[in-house]
Amino acid sequence: MKTIILALLGFTSFNAMGQVQFGSLQEVLAYADKNAISIQSALHQEQIAAVKNKASKTALLPTVNASAGFNDNITIQPTLVPANLFNPAAPEGTFNEYTFGRKYMYSTGVQANWDIVNFQKWFDIKTSEAALQLDQASTINAKYQVYNQLAQTYFSILLTEKYLTISKENIAAADSIYRIAKDKYDTGIFTEENLNRSKIQLVQAQQQVSSLATSLEQLYNQLQSQLNIDEPIALKDELLDNEMDIDNVLAITGSHPEVLLQEAQVKLNEKQLAQTKSLHYPTLALGYQYNYNWATDKITDFSGANNLPQQFLGIKLSVPIFNGFSTKSKIKQSKIQFEQEQLVLDSKRLMVKKDDDNLKIQYRHGIEDFRKQEEVLQLQYKNDTHSKNRYDSGIIGLDERLDKFKDLLEVQNQYMQSLSNQYISYYKLYIRKQF
Repeated sequence: MKTIILALLGFTSFNAMGQVQFGSLQEVLAYADKNAISIQSALHQEQIAAVKNKASKTALLPTVNASAGFNDNITIQPTLVPANLFNPAAPEGTFNEYTFGRKYMYSTGVQANWDIVNFQKWFDIKTSEAALQLDQASTINAKYQVYNQLAQTYFSILLTEKYLTISKENIAAADSIYRIAKDKYDTGIFTEENLNRSKIQLVQAQQQVSSLATSLEQLYNQLQSQLNIDEPIALKDELLDNEMDIDNVLAITGSHPEVLLQEAQVKLNEKQLAQTKSLHYPTLALGYQYNYNWATDKITDFSGANNLPQQFLGIKLSVPIFNGFSTKSKIKQSKIQFEQEQLVLDSKRLMVKKDDDNLKIQYRHGIEDFRKQEEVLQLQYKNDTHSKNRYDSGIIGLDERLDKFKDLLEVQNQYMQSLSNQYISYYKLYIRKQF
């Protein structure tokens, strides 16, 4: 059974008692959408990207700032003024010291700036939109990964519970054989070797039940961890050991989450390349400023203050001419990155297509193999029943009875392996169809 569990894991409502119950895999997935940490983290990143996208759009709006200030000119610096400026008779090269200004200065002002033409900001919006789409694709891919992990654990639990039921029945059968053998050994009919063989089968059956119970407990803990649940979990679903609707299961129509993620990555690189090219484009900005100053020699007396209003309107055109080939280098890097991501996308599409084809092949083969193994199991059950009846009637000896019972255990294991393989391919196709 360890082989079955490892293979399954390798492929890659609260009640009064506080127990969380799930009646189907779909209920588990719905719960994970709201509680699984990796999904919630992806959703938070998506929200951050949405905020950044909104911020990039608001960058196109003009900026308006208001200001107010106060200066105390503790020491007004003297200024040297040529003496002949006020006295023509003064000799050349002589200066007089004068102080200009007043001690206290109050100021208020409003500044407005608007980038009328700024291609980098426009392309930044496109880039942030592509980044948002990438995070949305990342959320879908995160769900896909979590769904597969949950399905692995979910069906591992159901398979383990089914095999545990079979193994408990085997204990009863092995114990019955051992008791008969013990009675006959005590009367001297059976040898100690035959008694030991029956005892070994009983101990092995008990050991298998113990091992399965331990695996089941670990699987439930794993499911709790994946769903971020501390309360006990109960699965009310039943594992069906019959084939599923082939036509329904094999119908895959949506794009694979990994392809969606890579497509979004390519689009982001494409927008980043366009944004880098915009470094060559000019910018045109409009600026307006209005200031109003009061100058006075008394800090609280404005009666003799000088009013000094000022305002201006400006237009600024910036044209990048030469920056040491820095922009050219950035464009080349962005172009190479874009081409690389496009190659990855082409490869990913082919790989996913082949993976989907292999999933369908595995599922068809799993169904065919399960049909045959189920038939073998039923025949082996009949053989074991005949063997038991013949043994009880004294027709065959204990050696043959133990051999037939061992054959049944082997066929049971093969049956569970076949059922496990079928559900591996089933849940992979089931999860694949969700996207």
